[in-house]
Amino acid sequence: MATKKTVKKETAPAKKTAAKPAAAKAAPKAAAKTMPKPAKAPKTVKIVPANSNDPEENIKRFAKTALATNFVKAHNGSWNHTDWLNFLRDLEEKGYFPIDTDRVGLILEDKKKAFFAK
Repeated sequence: MATKKTVKKETAPAKKTAAKPAAAKAAPKAAAKTMPKPAKAPKTVKIVPANSNDPEENIKRFAKTALATNFVKAHNGSWNHTDWLNFLRDLEEKGYFPIDTDRVGLILEDKKKAFFAK
């Protein structure tokens, strides 16, 4: 009797996809969540030189700041001559000189009126 030969068909092995570890998949997403968003571009501001030699320009720059209001609040609307001189020295250090000190005094008095009007 003849024996039958059994032939096994060879099949191509199934493609295995290499599974990435869960941490590797999540890392880019987690990093994206913690990355800071890019800052918005600041508004365009007219830049005036800090040390202008024009007293009129300096008084305009000073009037736009909160320096006078902060001074009045810090002194509760009342200050002495020494406080005044120290304030002028601070303005000079911040680049506001030369400046018309009489007009600075008037601005302070206006801020003082507003302070007490509240």
